[in-house]
Amino acid sequence: MSLMNLVAACLWFLLVSSFTGADEANLNCLRSIKSQVKDPNGYLTSWVFGNQTEGYICTFSGVTCWHDDENKVLSINLAGYGLEGEFPLGINNCTDLSGLDLSRNNFSGVLPSNMTSLVPLVTTLDLSYNQFSGKIPSDLSNITFLNTLMLPHNQFTGQIPPELVLLPRLKRFSVADNQLTGPVPNFSEALKIGMESFINNKGLCGRPLDACVGPDEDMIRSGKLGAAVGAALFAPVGAFLGWFVFNGRKQKRGDLRHMFFVCFLVSFVSFFLLIRRISSQ
Repeated sequence: MSLMNLVAACLWFLLVSSFTGADEANLNCLRSIKSQVKDPNGYLTSWVFGNQTEGYICTFSGVTCWHDDENKVLSINLAGYGLEGEFPLGINNCTDLSGLDLSRNNFSGVLPSNMTSLVPLVTTLDLSYNQFSGKIPSDLSNITFLNTLMLPHNQFTGQIPPELVLLPRLKRFSVADNQLTGPVPNFSEALKIGMESFINNKGLCGRPLDACVGPDEDMIRSGKLGAAVGAALFAPVGAFLGWFVFNGRKQKRGDLRHMFFVCFLVSFVSFFLLIRRISSQ
């Protein structure tokens, strides 16, 4: 065998080996997903392994390949399948994955802290309408091609990672209907992320929601509220008692009742107006 033929044979062997390795990694990715989740509705029954035909996994429900004649997964869309379990860690074997949609299922537990190593190339990550809990991993900010990040309708707690503002391609984003607290990160106005992306998180504040109130300002507001309550309730009552001591004994009982009612009404109206004014500050 000539040197040229030997080199060609080696290159061919390396090329075939790389494709075989890539195919096996993608197969392992789907195998692990199927084994790591519960499928009460049987949507993954089409995921039958063992076929030797190139591209046979492209016919699996929810799986899209880069090309129909090779086992290379482009995206996985399992939305609404009713799947249960934690985030499937075997997803990292789908090394060329660009889209992952696990929305409208019953996934639970915390998201892995190393999300970048699991789905490093995804442009779309949709985990909405599940039961994921715990903190949103700040590591998501390192998925540099991400342009859609949907996390609404879960049970996430803590703050929105401020590092998410570093995602250069982000276009769609939502964390609505969770249990998040703290300030909303200062996303670029060019993203046009509106209030609907943050609603129903009672502890969130900052643009585009209501401004955040610092602890000192909150104490001052509480002090003002206490002073207002005291002034509104007790000043008219004190005036009535003073009037009663000096003049009340000379008045008829009906007049006293009328005077007491007037004082009570003044107190109530004053209290309402002061509370409204302080709340608006």
